[in-house]
Amino acid sequence: MADTKGGQSVVLENLRKVWGQTVSLDNLSLEIPAGSFTAVLGPSGCGKSTTLRIIAGLEPVNAGRVLIGGRDVTQKSPAQRGLSMVFQSYALFPHLTVAENIVFGLKVAGLPRRERASRLADVADLLELSPYLHRKPAALSGGQQQRVALGRAVISRRPICLMDEPLSNLDARLRDEMRREIRRLQQALGFTMVYVTHDQTEAITMADHVVLMNQGRIEQVAAPQEIYQAPATPFVARFIGTPPMNLLPAAAFGTALGQAPDSLRIGVRPEVLFEDPQGQIEARVQAVEFLGSDTLVELTCAGTPMLAKLPGARRFAPGDLLRLAVAPADLHAFDLIENRRLEDPTLAARLAEVMT
Repeated sequence: MADTKGGQSVVLENLRKVWGQTVSLDNLSLEIPAGSFTAVLGPSGCGKSTTLRIIAGLEPVNAGRVLIGGRDVTQKSPAQRGLSMVFQSYALFPHLTVAENIVFGLKVAGLPRRERASRLADVADLLELSPYLHRKPAALSGGQQQRVALGRAVISRRPICLMDEPLSNLDARLRDEMRREIRRLQQALGFTMVYVTHDQTEAITMADHVVLMNQGRIEQVAAPQEIYQAPATPFVARFIGTPPMNLLPAAAFGTALGQAPDSLRIGVRPEVLFEDPQGQIEARVQAVEFLGSDTLVELTCAGTPMLAKLPGARRFAPGDLLRLAVAPADLHAFDLIENRRLEDPTLAARLAEVMT
């Protein structure tokens, strides 16, 4: 597909969307770089699909602007925005062949037959659909049907592709396969991808940037590594990572932190904890889940539930008292009232002193 266009930027400025008394988007602003793969992630009802539909022109806004490639398209129809979209439902025409489904939009647009055939050959080769072009959708597997939906989107050679939970109908094996396929396709063609998902694995394995939403607002926009290593809020800390990060009160570290405010929480990921006879964290085992190479241990510490991911060869039993440690660099500090990460050098030094 030699003449595929590059991507275009998408800019959302102060978007507000209200349904009756419910605020779906609350003054949301976001810049999606041209040619990037951006995943919009969050729990059900956070506003991520509404955001995608506003970009597509399928939903009007109560306030704010949508700019595509620097052009204000807030009042433009979906057809005037120069983008393609793949939904959770593949929406294939059952009476048409794979080839007819893929080129349907080009045919409606009046593209000459020779050009349609040339583009179809390119797309079929790229998505490994050439052997199936004369089949009907019912004769395809779920993964093959998803490839047809992708083919129909990319054959238009539009600079932006929107995807709304496209893999949720596939089993785990096919989801893994299609994650790699979609990422490869986006990198090969260079278009701007905006990908909505509730699955953090999809977001952090596929995207250049992750936009994590909660209750109509953006909690953090960052590269996958940054959003994992330096979560900006307590919500991000708990949402990203499996198992989720522990948020412990200062009391979990004994009296060493002194007069710490009640709103302070120290974040510790379960996988960075390790047993140490001199460890500052004392916790009692409540339940144990053997995972093979690892064991997930449910504990209580200073009256707070917590998790530790420890070596699978070690056996634990409910009631055991463990002493745990963590490297100071693996500690995170948050203020629950201010809903933010704390980058306080004095606090960091105190935590490092406690843990060494």
